[in-house]
Amino acid sequence: MNKKTKIGLSILGLVFGVSAVLSGCAPKVTKTSSSALPPAQKPAAATAVSPQVQQAPSYMKKYPWLANYNIQANSNNIHFAFDKSILTPLDKMILKKDAIYLKYNPNVAIQIQGNCDRRGSEAYNLALGWRRANAAKAYLQDLGVAAGRLKTISYGKEKPLCRAHTRVCYAINRRDHFAVAK
Repeated sequence: MNKKTKIGLSILGLVFGVSAVLSGCAPKVTKTSSSALPPAQKPAAATAVSPQVQQAPSYMKKYPWLANYNIQANSNNIHFAFDKSILTPLDKMILKKDAIYLKYNPNVAIQIQGNCDRRGSEAYNLALGWRRANAAKAYLQDLGVAAGRLKTISYGKEKPLCRAHTRVCYAINRRDHFAVAK
């Protein structure tokens, strides 16, 4: 395995691992039978629901990670190969989670920010950033997100996350970032 492949796999592993940790799972809740409680603690009516307890939305049972999902987190950035705007399977997985989040949060609109590494001219990187942002937008639209809720912008090489002149930093900077539109 060559050095570039190892670096690429380690970056993907890092991104995947961080997104898996941040998405997490809801803790398992176990019910205690009322017959196991001492007689003084048995509920008066088994069907009575306290008015202070709110029921979780039904989709939270299917998607418990939505409770803590942050579409703007850097772990939800999608990354691109050098000089490419093609979505990888990992990118598509992240975008599917974004589409589910947007489905259950209909008042949220997002801005997809295309970014590049520092190599290349400013004009070239602005055009490449647009292609990257529009690739993500098109995929989200294919998943059912309305185009009016998706805005795109290209920052080219203006907003790097990493400023070192290394291949790893270049890979980190070749990304689409998602921000809630105001």
